[in-house]
Amino acid sequence: MTPETAQHHAISDDRITLCRTGSAPLKASQDGLPEQIAEFFRGIFNQSEWPARWYCGSWSDFHGWLYIVSDVLIWAAYFLIPIFLIRFVRSRKDFPFPRTIWLFIAFIAFCGATHLIDALIFWIPVYRFSALVRFATAVISMTTVYYLFKIFPNVLLLRSVSDLQREIDERTAVEDKLAESEFLLSAASNVGKLGGWEYDPATAQFRWTATCGNILETNEERIQNETDLLRFFPEPYQLIVRAALRESIATGSSWDHELQITTATGARKWVRFSATPSLNARGQVNKIRGIIMDIDRYKTLELKLVKSIDQMAQKNSQLQSFTHILSHNLRNHSSNIALLADFVDESTLTKDNEELFQKIKTVSRHLNGTLDDLSQVIKIRDNQLEGEKLNIREVTDQVLGVLDESLHTSQAEIGMDFMEEEILFPRIYLESILMNLISNGIKYKKDNQHPVIRLRFYRNEKGLKVLEYSDQGKGIDLSLHADKIFGLYKTFHKHEDAHGVGLFLIKNQIEAQGGNIQVFSKVDAGITFKITFNENA
Repeated sequence: MTPETAQHHAISDDRITLCRTGSAPLKASQDGLPEQIAEFFRGIFNQSEWPARWYCGSWSDFHGWLYIVSDVLIWAAYFLIPIFLIRFVRSRKDFPFPRTIWLFIAFIAFCGATHLIDALIFWIPVYRFSALVRFATAVISMTTVYYLFKIFPNVLLLRSVSDLQREIDERTAVEDKLAESEFLLSAASNVGKLGGWEYDPATAQFRWTATCGNILETNEERIQNETDLLRFFPEPYQLIVRAALRESIATGSSWDHELQITTATGARKWVRFSATPSLNARGQVNKIRGIIMDIDRYKTLELKLVKSIDQMAQKNSQLQSFTHILSHNLRNHSSNIALLADFVDESTLTKDNEELFQKIKTVSRHLNGTLDDLSQVIKIRDNQLEGEKLNIREVTDQVLGVLDESLHTSQAEIGMDFMEEEILFPRIYLESILMNLISNGIKYKKDNQHPVIRLRFYRNEKGLKVLEYSDQGKGIDLSLHADKIFGLYKTFHKHEDAHGVGLFLIKNQIEAQGGNIQVFSKVDAGITFKITFNENA
């Protein structure tokens, strides 16, 4: 319809009041408000009281169609935007403010409707319906404003895209670390044969890690309840597991047992089975979590070691008994030989017999000496004497007093550097050690030189007390004799008083008290002994 036809239609109908110009208002209706409202809705689509917009005013074709096309395009945009919003709401059900979107959909749709009606009024003058739609648009607009006002503080709390990206980056980094930790934990569990499990008393159901299934040689998902678990344990251990579970649920106590299982393939192995209950706010056990570890290799070695130790202890006891019996019997025979030798009248013997008899007496004397040495060694090994607090200088002075004649004859030079004064050690052992070391220093001095002996007593870097003896004597070739130096009856220099017992006794006395001895020596460069004491042994 063109403006001319619309104008002609309006002018030919005598009922329509023509548009006019001027500032004076039209005469208002004399009806009351209720009657006006009723009349308004009865003629909501009445077109007889107004002309089409083409007729009202002076419209050019360009002006009119610019108005119409613009309104139609605005309506089309307002029509399409709600379609996208509806799709968004239906696709994103996690959107935090869905009512806002629906209000915006209604607001935009009604705004578009007002523009569409505005375009239609150029031909269909439904001004009453247009007013009603605009009123509805106003109501929806103000409702939207009110709702936006209510949610505005919460909207401000929404994270921005940069915040979300930063959180995504942080979560990605954390997930990478968790994945790395999970891999390392899984690898450690596989290497250590250590699996985790969880029991829910409310449902009586178990959950297991994959390593647990490897240990039991079955699918861990098949172990759902207590009955499924107990079938892996032989009868004696079933009672232990059942009692441990009951006690944990009742009292919240932890447990740790070494048990033997029979795997799904029939293999027997030892496992460590432990648990720690988790309590809820009321102090009741709501979970029991624990580990199961394959310790078969170590437990088997432990049992073998215990068995070996028991056998060794038994053999050692038998050997000690044998040694005591042998020492006692030999001492009886040796004493009898010496006693019989005393009864012999040597004056009645021929020269040859007398010489032979002297050899017999020498052998008897040496045999008695050997038995005395063996008896002393046995006593050291059988008995660990209680240590006593000693003054190292006083004990050394007493030993030097006993050796005074030998020291004076050999013109020995003794130097003492005691940075520590006290030592917790058996007096008889300390005197024996000092006596043997100093007498060896005198005995094995260099030819035509007087002995030079130095004694030091100090704490090492570990805080342990050390007695260090050194001399400038003949020394020992350790490349040849290192493994023999503390052997019984081992001598390395010719001397009439050399018996090879002193160093053997020193080593046994020191080790019997938990200490150790080291030796450093070169031929013709003297010897050094470092004795480290263990006062806590």
